[in-house]
Amino acid sequence: MKRKLFLPMHLQFFSADTGSEGQSTSSQESQSTKDSKTENNEQDKNENTGKTFSRDDVAKMMSAEKAKWEKDQEQRIETAKNEAARLAKLSKDEREKEEEKSRLADIEKREAALRLGELRIETITQLEKSGVPVDFCDMVLTDDAEQIKTNIAAVKKTFDAAVEKKVDERLKQSTPRIASSSSGMTKAEIMAVKDSSERQKLIAENRNLF
Repeated sequence: MKRKLFLPMHLQFFSADTGSEGQSTSSQESQSTKDSKTENNEQDKNENTGKTFSRDDVAKMMSAEKAKWEKDQEQRIETAKNEAARLAKLSKDEREKEEEKSRLADIEKREAALRLGELRIETITQLEKSGVPVDFCDMVLTDDAEQIKTNIAAVKKTFDAAVEKKVDERLKQSTPRIASSSSGMTKAEIMAVKDSSERQKLIAENRNLF
């Protein structure tokens, strides 16, 4: 009896193709899903906040702020260098006088800032007492208390006039129109006439009231 011989077969050639192409397709689908979720999340955030800034917009704003800050720092450094160079040319006595002058100027500046802060608080209090919105604070604020009072009085006069005008306009719009009679009498006055003939005559003449 002869023995049958079977040739070896590579079964993997008959299996489904799950190689690099399948992995690439799966990877692309996964990346597409992630991108879609990211876009949806960003859209939801924009809808909730009412903002529509893109990443490029934010990057530009940050870049502009950074450039502004760097420019400010450069100016400060340059000013300090110039001042140091100027002081270096002075004698010891002159330099001490300049330093003392600068110190006093800084003290005066700080005191002025504190004073202005106190005046701002007082101004807000006066505005509230006067019935004027505190939004007008910056408009009336100065470094003189008496001038602030004068400014508040002027603003209050203008503000009250504007409010009164607005109220009058609303009253005119909301007040119902009352028909007038040809005789100048009201409906109640006509109905109060005791003479029936006269009353009927007035009713006929003033049908718009009935």
